[in-house]
Amino acid sequence: MTDIVPTPPARATMAGEVTPDIERAVQELHVERRAYMEDVEDAVAETEAASTPLDHRLMQLGNRSYEVVAEAADRQIRGRVSHVSGEIATIETIGGAHFCVHLDRVMSFRYIDMPGETRGVDTGEPATLIARLRELWTRGERCTVGRVTGAAVLGDLKAVTESHVEITDPQGSNWLIPINTIAWVGPKL
Repeated sequence: MTDIVPTPPARATMAGEVTPDIERAVQELHVERRAYMEDVEDAVAETEAASTPLDHRLMQLGNRSYEVVAEAADRQIRGRVSHVSGEIATIETIGGAHFCVHLDRVMSFRYIDMPGETRGVDTGEPATLIARLRELWTRGERCTVGRVTGAAVLGDLKAVTESHVEITDPQGSNWLIPINTIAWVGPKL
């Protein structure tokens, strides 16, 4: 019986010695790991976006100070989301005007992936369009009511009920507007 001694590999290393082949293999593993982690991050982001309700998504955009454009009825409202609660969201324009939009009556929200500084989004009252209209009515503020179809109506709120609002426009005409036809409420335009 003969003792067979295995032939060492051509690039045998001493303990602690690193060869260019090992360095290259380690670098390739790092690149593959980073690509894998990016794929995982993308999949998590896609899953989160696919399962996040609209009001929560608007809160995220508001917290990151994204500029959004809400397309509601005949108007595009551009600004930052400052309030989300229940069925409504408030968009604050660059000029400081506040537009309250009914989430179920907005055709779309658009944003560019360029966040601003982080800030909070109010989630308290009002939670409904009727509550917001009642706030304006109580303060006696002239406002503009955007309807789902037809032109917006500027005027003074005379009554806010569960079913409709009553507005008197600057020409003295009285309007009865069903609540379910109101897409947004904003300042005097």
